[in-house]
Amino acid sequence: MSEEQGSEEPVQPPAMGGMLLTMLFMMYIIMNEDLRDGMGAFAGSILEPRIAFEHQYPAVTFLLAGVTMISLTTIIRHVLIDWEAMAETQNKMNAYNKEMSEARKSGNEARMRKLTAMQPQVMVLQSEMMSNQMRPMMFTMMIAIPIIMWLRIFVEGMNHPVLSLPWEGNYDLNENLWFLPHWILVYSALSLPFGQILMRGLKLVSHSGGTSYMPPV
Repeated sequence: MSEEQGSEEPVQPPAMGGMLLTMLFMMYIIMNEDLRDGMGAFAGSILEPRIAFEHQYPAVTFLLAGVTMISLTTIIRHVLIDWEAMAETQNKMNAYNKEMSEARKSGNEARMRKLTAMQPQVMVLQSEMMSNQMRPMMFTMMIAIPIIMWLRIFVEGMNHPVLSLPWEGNYDLNENLWFLPHWILVYSALSLPFGQILMRGLKLVSHSGGTSYMPPV
């Protein structure tokens, strides 16, 4: 990021409309119980005949549901996020922060004033990066929320909603740890490691295809 760019290029206001709509949509889903239940029932119509196993193997059901959700959402994020643009934005912001830090350490007031004048442009870059990261959220929510809502219905349908774990013989899935139900913790513990592995695999595929920037894990 150069000073000439900061003085010559007009600073456009951050484009927050898409991000705001996404956040409002998320809040609407979270607050609308009928909609959440309907999304869970819809996901159940697809998943239950395939991975419910008549509630006989709940750990396997959690694992397969997690693998399904993580796979779809990770691939969507990988495809829709412009990782090269994000890397370019991060490099510009890192260069700006480094110059500002050096100016502060050296007490160069003139340099600090010039860099401070460039802050609106930095805010635009931050907004662009956030918008890039938020872009796939609408699509990933439409996959994640129905699956999670169906898992809640699945647990409610178990005659004995417990799992046998190495450290707990009867781990009650309906109890809470702070505000999180145990079944969410089990689901996360089984699915998140797979998400990390999948993202690393996508990074390798992108690297073999000649992409100059790999998404962080």
